[in-house]
Amino acid sequence: MAHSYSVFSKRVYLAISALLILVLVYQITQEDTLMQPNRQLEAMLGDEPPALIPAAEDAVLAKAHSELARAEQVLNRPGVESAPEAVGNGESLPAPDAWRIADASSGNPTMPLPGGVVVYEPVSVDMENPAYPEAGQQTSVTLPGGEQFRVNVKSNTVNPNGDYSWRGHLDGHGDEYPVVMTYGGNSVFATVTTSKGSYTLESVNGSGWIYKNPSEFELSHPGANDFLEIPHEH
Repeated sequence: MAHSYSVFSKRVYLAISALLILVLVYQITQEDTLMQPNRQLEAMLGDEPPALIPAAEDAVLAKAHSELARAEQVLNRPGVESAPEAVGNGESLPAPDAWRIADASSGNPTMPLPGGVVVYEPVSVDMENPAYPEAGQQTSVTLPGGEQFRVNVKSNTVNPNGDYSWRGHLDGHGDEYPVVMTYGGNSVFATVTTSKGSYTLESVNGSGWIYKNPSEFELSHPGANDFLEIPHEH
């Protein structure tokens, strides 16, 4: 009886061992199958990745040059605004002055100021080399008291009589505050609108005034009529 039990135990042991060997062989076979594509890929690639085919590389470069040329055409197209040039430290270059506050030693202009004006400064305008800004450029305007504004020029025209005009708006305020300037043969006229009021520039032969336009309240006085009486014939 004991002998029969021993034989049975050996058979069970051998059966379990065989089963474990079969499971192990199956797992190894599966791993080898999964790894086979990677091994084939490594054999194809070798130690280094393949270089681009010359024809494909030329096509990529040609497309890059084409896109660059198209971008340059768009940037150079008339009417496209360009950003102000920047200096090395990242700050934008100063915009050229449309006019300058005149030096006190040069004396006051001979042209008279309009009545009611109380805020003003003498100015000088370069008539030998006038600054004719064009659309997409910037210029700088100085108001009485030394306050300066950048102006984004939106359009420019040459009138039939030869006068040059440009229109723009104060930088940073959208289209809210317009600026207009006109150069004549020997005179210049400009208007500037700001949040503090409107200003006018008038000059002849490069010398003139920049002044704040008086408000209605400043032009009136107590008891004055704010209308014009038209006499009637009887």
